[in-house]
Amino acid sequence: MQTVLCNNDVLYGILNYARKPISHLSLNPSLSRKAKQMPNKARVAIKVFDLDRSIAFYTRCLNFKLVEFQPDAGIAYIRDSDDELVLLASPHLEDPRSLLDEPRQVFKPGDTLDFFVDTFETQHARLVEDGLTDMRVEENERGERKLLVTDPNGYHFAFVIPVKRSPEAMITAYAGLSDDIAAALDGLTEADLDLERAPNEWSIRQIIHHLALSTSLSLMSIETVLVNPGSVFVRPPHDQEKWVEVLDYKHRPIGTSLALISAVQAHITQLLRSVPNSWDHSIVRKFTTEDEGHTATLSDMITIQIEHTTAHLDEIRQTRKIHHR
Repeated sequence: MQTVLCNNDVLYGILNYARKPISHLSLNPSLSRKAKQMPNKARVAIKVFDLDRSIAFYTRCLNFKLVEFQPDAGIAYIRDSDDELVLLASPHLEDPRSLLDEPRQVFKPGDTLDFFVDTFETQHARLVEDGLTDMRVEENERGERKLLVTDPNGYHFAFVIPVKRSPEAMITAYAGLSDDIAAALDGLTEADLDLERAPNEWSIRQIIHHLALSTSLSLMSIETVLVNPGSVFVRPPHDQEKWVEVLDYKHRPIGTSLALISAVQAHITQLLRSVPNSWDHSIVRKFTTEDEGHTATLSDMITIQIEHTTAHLDEIRQTRKIHHR
């Protein structure tokens, strides 16, 4: 399935980056009063085969924290390594989306979830001590290190130590993303754009349209942090999968999306060079005025755009390799 960056920006969409209060009672009367009154609702759900086994794995091996377990309802709430509330849903819960605030994101076995971390050495040592064999450490050509762990349900957790870049190096990396995209697509035919890594994953065409969306959505928040640092930026949520379907990512030609990506990235690159000394400036980003929000610096925003794009380009390269293109 899709690779999702699950640091603070997983809620801003991806990526990431949307959310809204829901009456749990009206949706599922079997839920306890305690669950209905939880002050922070989950916006992400993970469908698992065995709730008890999954809870044990996430709390012991990944060091996530169990917040609440409701075996009769077939759900549990955990906090992940970014302190985000996550709903674990057993198979008999048909629609976990009904229990989530926007932006609702439901993952399925086979999906990859990326977390940005400062270090994973202690975690790696603990996993080795627990006898986990389905994991590995990788370093890519950018010097980025990842601890890749597969859970009992088939999810792939990637704990990523991002490359530390100077402001100028970040600008250079960001400015080169359009060329990186062109290189990843070089030589592909129109028919090749419909290739997928595996059934039910996004095609190359859908990935490009998704990158156009994420790139364009980043523009106003980046301009806001440059012009009004310290302010609150409210952006309406969007249901990522609904946009993929309604906006016909599956069939549309990619030319306009490529042009949009190139134009927005060139515009932002010019801004970064024209407004210096802004890398530590921040804003609070929200999806509603009642949302607690997250603080994000300009450096965070550019890093997310670089890592998000390169992660999807890696998917395109893997797709090409699988299909010998």
